[in-house]
Amino acid sequence: MTSIPYILIAWVIHAVVAAVVVSPVVFLTRQRVRWQWWELFAVVIPFGVWAAMMCSDMSTGSKTLSNFVIEPCVLSLALAFGALARVSMSARIPEKTASAAILVGLCLVAAGVFWMIPALGE
Repeated sequence: MTSIPYILIAWVIHAVVAAVVVSPVVFLTRQRVRWQWWELFAVVIPFGVWAAMMCSDMSTGSKTLSNFVIEPCVLSLALAFGALARVSMSARIPEKTASAAILVGLCLVAAGVFWMIPALGE
C-alpha cells in the first residue's frame, strides 16, 4: 500500500506528458480522423499494465524511485507514436480495428518499458 502515492505521482507525470505530446497530433488531424472518446483508454490501460507490473514482486529490488519518473514519460512518448500510427492507418483499415490494434500494441510497449529499462540511480 505504500506504493500508491508513487503510482499517483507517476500517473500525473504520464497524463501531463501525454497531453503535451499527443494534443498536437489530435488537433492537427481532427479533420482527417474521427477520434472517439473511448480512445482515451489508450492513456489508462497501458499505464495500468505498467503500474501493475511496478507494484508486483517482479519490480522488488530491480526498480528504483527514478523509474517511477522516467518510465511514465517513455510510455507517454509511445502514445504519440500510437496516435501517429492511428492517423496513418485510418485510410487503409477500419478505425475501430486500428484503435484496438494500437491499444494492444501500447500494452505490449508498457510491458516492454518495464522489462527493458533497468534500475536507474536515484
